[in-house]
Amino acid sequence: MGDLASLNVKIDRSVKKEADSIANAMGMTLSTAINIFVRQMVNERAIPFKIHMAENEAAQFHQLIESIRAENEKKGFLTADEINAEIKAYRSEKQRIQA
Repeated sequence: MGDLASLNVKIDRSVKKEADSIANAMGMTLSTAINIFVRQMVNERAIPFKIHMAENEAAQFHQLIESIRAENEKKGFLTADEINAEIKAYRSEKQRIQA
């Protein structure tokens, strides 16, 4: 089976109990079910199922992202586009100097 590692996860007790019950009904342990999930995530290089939010949760999420962006602007943090522009300028300058 190879080199094994442990994974400790905090989860709501009632959710764990229900997940245990479902896994057992399928003839496996919860540990096996989680192992299947992680292996599938690695195989697909993605979460192996669609994740979505209710419309009101999505709106709250977008408000949170916007508030984080506004706070970052106040603090003078660079945006991802600004960081990428600086990297591009640095690489161009480095190539110019090396030429």
